[in-house]
Amino acid sequence: MYPIGMVAQVLEISPRRLRHWEQKGLVVPRRKEGRRCYSELDLQRLMFIKRLLNSEHFKLSNLPDYLAWYPCWQSGECFPGSPIQEVREGARPCWQRKDGWYCLGKIT
Repeated sequence: MYPIGMVAQVLEISPRRLRHWEQKGLVVPRRKEGRRCYSELDLQRLMFIKRLLNSEHFKLSNLPDYLAWYPCWQSGECFPGSPIQEVREGARPCWQRKDGWYCLGKIT
């Protein structure tokens, strides 16, 4: 688990920006004694978010809808029966595994 200051330093952004992303629902860090604690999955998600925002194709207002396609990042767990190594209807790439793995389940 990483504190907000360390995550901000790794991402080269301000803690204020991280809190703003949290307010927008882009990441939900756990709390320990009232302080934000980011998991390794949170850090990976935040690196991905930063790359998207640094590109010319994504805006902060568009990201919640886009990231809803990857709900296993939110909980750190895949849906029951996931991940799988075959493409099925409704499956999408699993971000916790290497290429060739897919997650099942409804998109929230």
